[in-house]
Parts: sequence; structure tokens; C-alpha cells
Amino acid sequence: MIVTEVLIFFIVIFVAKHFWVHRRFYYLAHKIPQSSFDYSLRGIYQILTADGKKLFHIANEAFNGNEVCTKAWIGPYLFVGVVKPEDVKKVLNSKDCLDKPFVIKFANILKGSLFGDLNYWHSHRKLLNPYFGAKNLLNIIPIFNAKVKILMENFKKLEGKGDFNVFYSMTALTLETILKVMDYDVDIQNQKSEVKNAFIENLEKFLEIITIRIFQPWLHLNCIFNCTKMSRQQDKVLTDSGVVFTKDVINNAKNLLEQEDNNNEKSKSFIQALVNPKYNFSDEEIHDEISTVMLAAQDTSAIASSTALMLLGMHKDVQQKVVDELHEIFGNTLDAPYLDFEKISELHYLEMVINETMRLVPVVPYILRINSKDIEISEGYILPANTFITVPILRIHRSKKIWGEDADHFRPERFDKENFEKIPSYAYIPFAKGPRMCIGWRYAMLLMKIQLANILLRYEVDSDMKLEDVNFQLHITMNSAQGYNISIKERMVD
Repeated sequence: MIVTEVLIFFIVIFVAKHFWVHRRFYYLAHKIPQSSFDYSLRGIYQILTADGKKLFHIANEAFNGNEVCTKAWIGPYLFVGVVKPEDVKKVLNSKDCLDKPFVIKFANILKGSLFGDLNYWHSHRKLLNPYFGAKNLLNIIPIFNAKVKILMENFKKLEGKGDFNVFYSMTALTLETILKVMDYDVDIQNQKSEVKNAFIENLEKFLEIITIRIFQPWLHLNCIFNCTKMSRQQDKVLTDSGVVFTKDVINNAKNLLEQEDNNNEKSKSFIQALVNPKYNFSDEEIHDEISTVMLAAQDTSAIASSTALMLLGMHKDVQQKVVDELHEIFGNTLDAPYLDFEKISELHYLEMVINETMRLVPVVPYILRINSKDIEISEGYILPANTFITVPILRIHRSKKIWGEDADHFRPERFDKENFEKIPSYAYIPFAKGPRMCIGWRYAMLLMKIQLANILLRYEVDSDMKLEDVNFQLHITMNSAQGYNISIKERMVD
């Protein structure tokens, strides 16, 4: 009895001291509008038992409400959703908001420039930037064209066979292309369906596990997580999925670097820059950077292109406008010629379709930052230091106040020059913006244009799905729980 009373006394003292020391934090947090999140036992139980589909709806509800900002507590952590474009601009460009909360890097599995802390990101990004710039795109375009031609050969087997989930094809293409960009050539697209699909499902399972850990605070502790079934699943996934290529990619890059050194050639590949001894990156850092690029790029590009095909299958009028543009540029042909940078730049309406796809269904629905100092936003709200600042991209992208009453509808014309000029610059952020903007956004756009141009020239795409019936889930990315089901048949040309 005495022991219990002493324990309670010290707990009370500890809690009281914590609130006193951090009284300014809680004072400022109190002034921020509360979200509609359900803090009852029922609501907490839903989070603790949620899968990707439930987490998607919970996260959306958490940041709905106030037109400036909304707070939600997850355990002891203060999350604040910032929704006004001018405030988003301030957050994403502030030198005090460049770091990312530990909840997206707690696993210590993959850091890379995407997940790494501020110092890690800064040193790596400075090295990698030149290799992802516009000049290097010219070296990548031949790879994109060659890999898409393999996709088109495989599509012939699916023609007239009814519905299929195009995500598997697009993921295999994207991953194979990324590996080739890293000087490692491996045949993924021609693997047997059951092997290829299992491989891709492993990648999705890995992202689902990370997402669940973010929302379940006790799993942030590795000592607890390592005792769970999810930990064993994660180990298996990391062994069976894309990171299994990493060692081969690194060894291949080192061999190529040695050959170039012997021939006095200058490396054009970012992977060879990573393994170059003069930059002094550890094996762990190289592994993390490569694995992160593979996982992030393949999932983002594959989801966006799959979503675009699904939406075009739902909206035949929009699909026809894309085809009209393609015929105007390439003539009435079923086979796209080699797409160089000049031809790709002419695909204006197709680019509008891709932009509208990523507005309506952003692949990454949230951006997370943590501020090292207090930051003031609209209407005098002050976000205290160490707030988990959340930019709810999906809410901003579908804001009727910004995009009009038809914000929930697929209308690419909103991205023509005249209409888009009226939209605040930070109201459209599919690749984020500011210093930590996605380094590979140019590559993603080019690959999607080449993919879609080839597919839509040859095939009429159809989908029986309706956007309002699609159940999205949160696996770090926002993706369809039902898959991306389309059917294709050869297009009739005059």
C-alpha cells in the first residue's frame, strides 16, 4: 500500500513538473482549434485496431474543420494541420521547419534523403541535386523509352482479356526503370505474374507497417515492436522485396566506378557518386539512400500512372482529348515513336491530365514537419516549437474554396494556363515544395508522360469503377484498396 502511494506521488510530481516546464507549449496549443477527432474510448480503440482503410478516414477527419489550422493529439504528440496556402508556403520554406518528426523515421530501417534528419538530408541532397537536374534528364529518356516498350509488349497479352489491376504492371515497369537508372539491369516486367505480384505486395505491406506504427505510439519503441508479429512480417518483407537488390546495385556501381577511374571517365550516375570514396558515405548510408529512392519512386510513380489510367477509363471524353492531342503530334498511328524531350514537351493536355490526377488523388496525402522554433501563421495562431506540423494535401487539393464547387470532379482543364494562374501557388503540391521538395519530380513526370502516351495511342482504356466507390487506404501513400482495374482493347484508327 505504501509503495503504491509513493509511486503515485512520484508520478503526480513528474506529470506536474512536465506541465510546468512546458506550460508555454500547452498554453499555445490550447488556443489552436480542436479537430473533430473522437477522443472517447471508442475513438481511441478505432485507432489502435485500424488498418490502412480506417487510418485513411481517421487522418482525414483529424484535420477537417477550421479553415486555418486544426489540432489533434496522438498520445503526447501535438499534430497541427495547416491548410491555408500562404501558411503552407511559410512552413515549407522556413529554415525552422525543415526537419521531419521522428514518427516517420523511428524504425531506423531506411533513412535516405526522404526520411533522414536535417543534417543527413542537407549533406546528401547537396551531392545528389546535380544528378536529378534538368540536364541529366537527357541521359535518362532513352531508358524510359526502352522500358516502356517492354510494357507495351506485355500489354498485348492483356488485350481483350477483361479487367486487370494495372498497378502491378506499372510498378514492375517503374522499379525496373529505376534500377536501370542506377546502372543495374534486371528483368522484372517479364517475371511470372505470381512472382511479380508477390514482390509488389511485399512493398505495400512494408509501407502499411510503417503507417500503423506512426498511429500506434507504443510501437514507436523498438523493444516493444520487435516482439510483435508485424516486426517479423517487416523482416520478411525487407528480405523478399526491393531492398534485396540493394547490395547488387552497390557492388555493380563500385565496379563501374572502378572501370571509369581506369578509363579517366566522369561518372554520370548518382549511384556512382554515392559509392565514390571521396564523398565518404558509409555502407549503411549508401544502402539507405538507394533503398529509399527505390521504394519512394516506384510507389509514387506507379500509383499516379495507375490512377491516371483508371480515371481516363472512367472519363472517355477526357481520354479522347488526350488521343486527339497524340494524333495531332504523332499522326494516326498505334505505335508511339521514340519520345525525345522536344516531343514530350508538346504533350500539354496529357500533362494537364497528370496534374489533375495528382490533385484529385495525391499519392502522398500528408507532409510532416517539426518546427525548431515557434512559428506564427494566419489569424495570429502560434505553433509552439516541436509541433508536428501536418500539411493535409488531400484537403487542400479538394478545397472548394480554392478549386471551385466541382473540386471533387476530374476536370483537367483547370490546369490550363489561364485557369491555373488564378490558383495560389501552394494550393497544388503533389511533390511538396520548398527546399525539401521531391528530388525526382522531373523524372516522375517524364516517365508518366512516356507511359501514358504509348498506352493511349494503341489502346482504348475502360474502367467500370467509379471514383466515389473507390476505397482509399493510407500506406504512407494514398492508394486504392480495390486496386486499379481497367480493361484495354486496340484502338481503331483511320
